Amino acid sequence: MSPRWSRRVGLVVATLGLLCGRTCFGQDEEFLRQLPEEPMETATSEKERPSEKGPGDRTGERIQHGKYLVEAVALCSECHTPRNERGELLRDKWLQGGLVPGLGTESTVSLVREAPPIAGLPEGWSQSDMVQFLETGMTPAGKYPRLPMPPYRMSHADALAITLYLEGLKSKQAAPGAGGQP
Repeated sequence: MSPRWSRRVGLVVATLGLLCGRTCFGQDEEFLRQLPEEPMETATSEKERPSEKGPGDRTGERIQHGKYLVEAVALCSECHTPRNERGELLRDKWLQGGLVPGLGTESTVSLVREAPPIAGLPEGWSQSDMVQFLETGMTPAGKYPRLPMPPYRMSHADALAITLYLEGLKSKQAAPGAGGQP
């Protein structure tokens, strides 16, 4: 490439950079102007955290939020719900344990191939165990979950919402033969 051609390309790139930079930085400045001057309050102390149960605590809203997180954000059903022969989730066995998709028998890595049921909470887990697991990524035994289960770091409010939703599913029968950590 000739020095003349390089210089032209450089000028074009620099011009585009200035134009894009001005547009991007202008958008950033506009965004920053819209932020509140005072930082938002967060529930950090134990007394500020929402209680697990109580009058007027909007439990129904929390459960709906937990359902949203389970179904649309964390996608728990992808591993924790069995599938039919076409690979479709079996809604009548929702979150009752299933085979983890995409893991063939030839894999030599120590991955969990069968996800346990989490409808009604994992066997032997309390509400506080599940909330702690979702907040810290650690099981009640103090270990990280086996892959492909991610060690989540959720807020207390989100962990509690998911726990309340899962606990509400305990009226359904859990799939036999599966148990343990999520």
